Parts: sequence; C-alpha cells; structure tokens
Amino acid sequence: MGTRPRHFAGVESSEQLAFIDELQALGLSSTINLPELVVVGDQSAGKSSVLQAITEVSFPVKDGTCTRFPIQISFRQTSAAKELPVKATIVPGRQSENDGALLARIRDFAVERKELTTNVIKEIIEKATECIFGPHQPGKRVSLSDATLRIERSGPDEMHWTIIDLPGLIRGDKKNPKEHGLNGANGDGPEDTSMRMNAAVASDLARRYLSNNRNIVLVVIDDVDVERLRIFELMEEIPGLEKRCIGVLNKCDRKQEGSDEWMIKLLQNDLSTVPRLDHGWFGLRSRVPNEAHITDAERDELESAEFMKKDWQEVAKDRTGIQALMQYVDKERRAQIQSGIPHIVAEIRQKLRECESDLSSMGEARDSPKAQRYFVLQFCNEMQRMAEATLRGQYQVVPSQDPRIMLRYEVQCRLDQFFKDMANTTNMLLPFSNYDEDLKNLSSVSPREWEKLVREGPGLYAEIYKEAKISEGRSLPGTVHPDVEEKIFRKQSLHWEGIARRLVDDVKDLVKNCHDVLIRIAIPNSKVRLEVSRIMGKTLEEWHKHADTALSELLEDNQARPLITRNPLFMAETTIADQNRGNILLRKRSSKGSSTDHDQNGDVNGNLEVNDDGPRFVSTILSQMFFVRARLQSYYGIALHRFIDNVAMQVVERHILGPRCPMLSLSVETFARLDDEELDAIAGEDQSDVRMRTRLERLQSRYTKALEKWERLRML
Repeated sequence: MGTRPRHFAGVESSEQLAFIDELQALGLSSTINLPELVVVGDQSAGKSSVLQAITEVSFPVKDGTCTRFPIQISFRQTSAAKELPVKATIVPGRQSENDGALLARIRDFAVERKELTTNVIKEIIEKATECIFGPHQPGKRVSLSDATLRIERSGPDEMHWTIIDLPGLIRGDKKNPKEHGLNGANGDGPEDTSMRMNAAVASDLARRYLSNNRNIVLVVIDDVDVERLRIFELMEEIPGLEKRCIGVLNKCDRKQEGSDEWMIKLLQNDLSTVPRLDHGWFGLRSRVPNEAHITDAERDELESAEFMKKDWQEVAKDRTGIQALMQYVDKERRAQIQSGIPHIVAEIRQKLRECESDLSSMGEARDSPKAQRYFVLQFCNEMQRMAEATLRGQYQVVPSQDPRIMLRYEVQCRLDQFFKDMANTTNMLLPFSNYDEDLKNLSSVSPREWEKLVREGPGLYAEIYKEAKISEGRSLPGTVHPDVEEKIFRKQSLHWEGIARRLVDDVKDLVKNCHDVLIRIAIPNSKVRLEVSRIMGKTLEEWHKHADTALSELLEDNQARPLITRNPLFMAETTIADQNRGNILLRKRSSKGSSTDHDQNGDVNGNLEVNDDGPRFVSTILSQMFFVRARLQSYYGIALHRFIDNVAMQVVERHILGPRCPMLSLSVETFARLDDEELDAIAGEDQSDVRMRTRLERLQSRYTKALEKWERLRML
C-alpha cells in the first residue's frame, strides 16, 4: 500500500489545505463546520468499498459486515516523519456523550501504529467496536452508535484531507414498513425495536453530516431497489442537498449484457426515479473481497477494462472509474476550500468573541474569599447600574434588546390604563347622571310625581332617598342626614379596590420580569444566580408585603375616614351647583299654569293656592337630595384623582419602585455580613464552573491559534 492516496497527486493549494488540516488538528471541527468528504448510502451499497478505492485504506468489505459507527480517516501533512504516524481515538457523539459506561470504556482507548495496513485497520476497528459496544456476547443484537472512530495518518508525503464513512442507512419498505421496523411501525419483538433504534441513529448521523454545507457528499448506491433507498428520502428532507452531492453508482461490473438500462440513464443523470444531482453520477467497479490479493493498480486496470465494454459506450468516459471520480472530487474540494475559508475565518472570529464574552462574564477564578468578594462587588455594581437605568428610562445602558427592560415605559403604560379604568363610569355601582338635565326634568313634572319615581326607581337618586329615609330618625323630618353622603360615596368607590390591586399586581410582575432579565445579565452563572435568589427571597417577601400594606392603608382610609377635602375646587363647584338648582327649580313662572301648576306651586299637600307668577316650591328632601348629589359628584372627582395619585406615588413609586425594589435591593450591603463559608456557597465555583472555565479557555486558545495560523497564511 502506498504512503499517500495517489488519486490526490495533482497540483494543490497546499497552504490552504494545510490551514484546514491545522484547524482539524486543533479540534475545531466540534464547533466549526470544516470541509470533509462524507461517504453516505444505504446498507450494503458498498460505501466501504468506495472508501477503500479513494483512500487505498483496506476497510472491511466482507459480506455481512457493516459499519456500526462513523469512521473518520484524516490525512495530515507534517514537516517531519513520526515514529508512529498512525493514531486512532474515539470521540463520543451527541447521543452517546451522556452514556457513562461508554465514556468509561473509551477513556483509555488509543492505538498507535507505524503503518495503516489491512491487519492494522482490522485491529483498530475490532478494538473500537469492543470499546463502544462492550465485550461480544453470543446472541447479542447488533446495534449502531454515533461515537466516532478517528484514524489519523500523518507524514510529509500525506495530503491534507478528512474522509468520513457513515453507518449505512436502513432501507424502508413503503409497502410493508413493519417488515423492516421503520417509518413509525411498531414491531412485535426485540429485533424490531433494535432495527428502529439503529435506523434512527443512522439517519441522525447522516442528517448531521449532510447538513454541513461545506462537506462534499458522495452518495453511494448499488443496483438494488433504487426507488426505496433511504438516502433519497433524506435528500428530500434536507433543502438544497442535491446541489452538494456527487452520485456514485457502485458495483457496475454486475451489470448483465443487454439489461439494467436504468444504470446507463443514471450515469447520464437522466433517471426520473431518483433526484437529479447538480454534480451528476459516476460509475465504479466494486472492490470485491476476493480481490484482496491484488494491488490497487491492478484493480484500476480491471476497472478500465470493464468500462471499455460496449455496454458503457453511451456513458461519458469522464464519468466512469475511480480516477475520473477523484479528479472531480479533487477539483470540487479545492473550489470548496477556496470559497469557504473566508467564511470559516469569520466564524472563528465570531466564536472567539463569544468565548471571550463568556469568560468575561464568568470573571476571574473564584477560588479565594478575596476573589469571591470582588466577584460579588462586580455583579452588585452591575445590577445597580442597570436597575437605575431602567427606573430612569435610560434603556440604552442595559446590554439587552429584551422589551422587558423598558420598565419605566411599561409602568407608565399600566398607570395610564389604571387611570382609564378608574375614570370609567361603567365600573361604578351608582354612576352619576347629568346634573343640569336632571334639574330640567324635575321642573317639567310634578315634584310629587318625581318623588314617587325616585322612591320606586333605580339609580343614584333612589339610593340617596333610601339612605335618607333610613337615617331620618337621627335628623329632623324632611332633611338628609350628613351620614348619607358617606354611605353613598363608599358604594360609589367600592370598585376602586379591585382596580388598584390589579394595578399593583401588574406593576410587581413588570418589576419581577425586568429583574429576571437584569440578574441574568449581571450573573450569567445559573448556580450563583440561584444562590443569590435564595438569599434575596426574604427581601422579596418584604417587598411584596410593604407594597400590599401601603395599598391596603389607602383603601382603608378611603372606606373608613370621613369625607374631608381642602380642595377649593370643591366649594366652587358646590356653589355653582346650588345656584343652578335654585335657578331651575325655584325660578318664577312667566304665565298662568294649569291645575297641575297649582299643585306644583302648592304646599307639601298641594292644598294652598299660590300666585302663578311667584317662585315654585320643591320639598326640602328633594332639594337636599340634589344638593347631596351635587356635593357627591364634586367630591368624587376630587377623591378619585387624589386616590389615583396616592396609588401612583405612594404605592407604585415609593414602595414598588422605591429602595425596597428587588433590583435595587441586590447590593453589596446584602452580602457584606456573610462569613467566608456562606460567601463560598454563593460565589464559589463548583466543578461545573471549573469545567466550563477550562473548556472556554481551551476554546479561546484554539481560536486564537487558528487566527494566528491564518495571519501567517495571509503573509505567504
């Protein structure tokens, strides 16, 4: 076996390829999508045989053998030869990284050899299989894993490239999916369950690699059931995948004379039953197991002889054979790297900025009381700075686009709605009607009739009349007792409590939402944030209690204290209402009236004759009812605005947004009284923090080195 793939022997941009190789060596493939050659296809389609033809690495291709986990072959060009240029490791995948037993088995897996011979590759795969799946047990079902076997071969004569062989996709039978345990079918036994699990693992791996638009994908199929291949189903699921795939028709030597014309159409990219690939299809002769004793050059000669037959005359010569395939792949990989490197470098710069930002958020290592107190000082100061900004409406200070930080704006909007709800007369149990209209209506009918309507009908006047009658025993007959005003006002303002409590609850929710955003910015570490929240729990309870108590005191004052005001507007409005009452109800008559007019201007019993040109008479209780009603309307407006202001200023501003506000309560004074042990429980780093810091520092170092290598490459 040669020391390098002879198919990659053309002129190459070695600097750019070396740069991608160095990124792979730095381990950036776990966070950055780097270009790779991926071989994918259904089970038994001959992927390993194609991979062997490309790399000249002898993968197992015996009948009944299948790839059970991804195998990554990396060729590394180094300045000097190593004593052991072949090295194999295992890296857990997304599904297997939480498998403790597997992690324990692969922890010490490492194979180093001088050559990558057939026996070595067989040994590596067997050892990796045992580490990934455990010791072989008779009757144990075959399964798949997403843990990746990485085999690296380095040396001065190698070419820079990485090739991935994925487990074969399990074919589904659309007519009878249960037979294969696929497509959501429920099998009847363990074999069906195992089949479904393997199918899911294989499909997930294929999706992950196929979704990397920097990869060159070799889609390998054979001559069996082309309409049912699982790879074509995945191509339909992943948008634009057909633009990045190079088709490979394997086992073309099994074509029989005069039959299987679909193979010719496929190589001409003109078969309607399969997706049309932008890069078209290539035909290969299978590297069959019984040819293991011959060289790759001899296999190439047999392949050339196969495609010289007349059966393949309709197929372009540059679409058959491993040489034609690899020339095309080589051209595509150069173009991919040429166009992809600027984007890769930009992505590395962005990842480095994110990594540095995360490290900055974590701060210095918190392994001493001094470092822990400094850490507390930092996040307390940051929290105070952002809290003051949100309370003053200076949202540009907060490094977040979350709308919840606009606390002052949100509170003002809620106060505006509070005013509208309070001023909405439909919320009143006894709303006010138009005072002047009521007086005019009274002047047009008999006072006796109007009194009857008031006594028997609903509304504010009826309630005043009822309360006046109830309190009549405590005052002279025909008058309205002063307590009536208080009783009516209590009923009219009864709805204030519900509206005010909803406001307070809503504003507290706005504060808590804003607090959650700010504390996540100030304390990115979830563990520290949890401990701080625990410490601040009592403060939060007191904040709730003081806000609710302040509102309750206002509501109690409104329902218990006498109706008192020093507002001069009250006297002015009361005087004007009294004048309107006299002008309308007691005005002189301009002409003689009817018998009804006599009744209107008679005594309380309607028996006295009066001069039609004299003043009208209205009973004392009706007159005073109007006066009470006028005073109530004036006082209600004053009390309403006073209550709104008190709730806004005393409850919202002083207690909810004041010094006890949770955002402002998170201060240095809160933690100054803690001893070293308590402080360590809050600000100390646990093992997860240490691992996170180590990982971020490792990534930062990798990204920095990658950019340094890029700068050196630019100078060449």
